[in-house]
This record gives sequence, C-alpha cells and structure tokens, in this order.
Amino acid sequence: MRQLFFGFDGRINRVTFWAVQVPVLVLFWVYVMQVDPLLARWFPYSVFEGLTVALVLAAPLIWVQCAIVIKRYHDRGKSGFWALLLFIPVFGLLWLLIDCGLLPPAEEA
Repeated sequence: MRQLFFGFDGRINRVTFWAVQVPVLVLFWVYVMQVDPLLARWFPYSVFEGLTVALVLAAPLIWVQCAIVIKRYHDRGKSGFWALLLFIPVFGLLWLLIDCGLLPPAEEA
C-alpha cells in the first residue's frame, strides 16, 4: 500500500489508476471548497502564511497524485516526466486523465 501511494517505481493498470484517482480528485474538490475558504478566514491579511499552510496541507495529495500518474505513465511506456503536466492548470489534468485513464498500456517488445 505504501508503495502504491508514495513510491514512484513500478507500473499500475487503468483500473488501479481510477481506483486511486477518483478518491484523490474528490479530496482535492473538498480541499478547494472547504479548506481554502477556511484558511482565507484564518489568515485574512497574510497571503504568505495562508499559502504556506495551504501547501503543507495539500502536499500529501499532490505527492499521491504524482506517484500514481508516474506509475501509470511507466505502464504506458513513457517517462515519468510527463507527470509535470499536472502543473498546467485545467489542460494538464484533462490531458493526464485521458492519457493515463483511457489509453491502453504500451505494447511489450
């Protein structure tokens, strides 16, 4: 379990990708809808402190997301550097969901 969520080596299939991806996306949605507004109220005049706390709270979700995407890209026969698309707003996540979630694994040579 630890290797699945936190390790960057290995491969995972589409079923495993979606089994982890759906809860992670739900947690991201809850984070954005509930935690961010709460932090804005707690730190109304300090953007730096609020962003620091927000990043610390979001770091485990970001780590798990990167680990899952990198392993799925390994299964697709691509480099894990493709996971950097996660940092492109909207388009990057959509591309990753299509590439990792819908396309088949690479053909073994």
